[in-house]
Amino acid sequence: MGDEGIPGLADSLDYLFQTVINPKTSRLYSNDAVAAALAEKGISVTGTHISHLRTGRRDNPSARLLAGLAELFGVPLGYFFEPDVEGQIKKELQTLEALRNTDIRSVMLRAQGISPKSVEHLKAPY
Repeated sequence: MGDEGIPGLADSLDYLFQTVINPKTSRLYSNDAVAAALAEKGISVTGTHISHLRTGRRDNPSARLLAGLAELFGVPLGYFFEPDVEGQIKKELQTLEALRNTDIRSVMLRAQGISPKSVEHLKAPY
């Protein structure tokens, strides 16, 4: 890794791969799927290069590639550079991930219409 690379890029990018669903397949993205989606936008990259970015073997992608990744995953470009933005995006993605869990979704649906007192009881620590 060079000194001019993006600190924390591998972890930030890999988190997106672990949480963002590909709308075309309803599954998590693979390196090759991301490379193919970026190719459709005119950004030439291989799945291997994406893998290197995810694992930290490379940490200095072109601005065009980074912007394409941000657009593809639906995050602002600042996600890769600003800890506050990254933290907010991760909170939002965690919420979306929880909503994909059928057990959590079921509890939420059953919780609709319960009294404020019952809501407070559910929020109370163990």
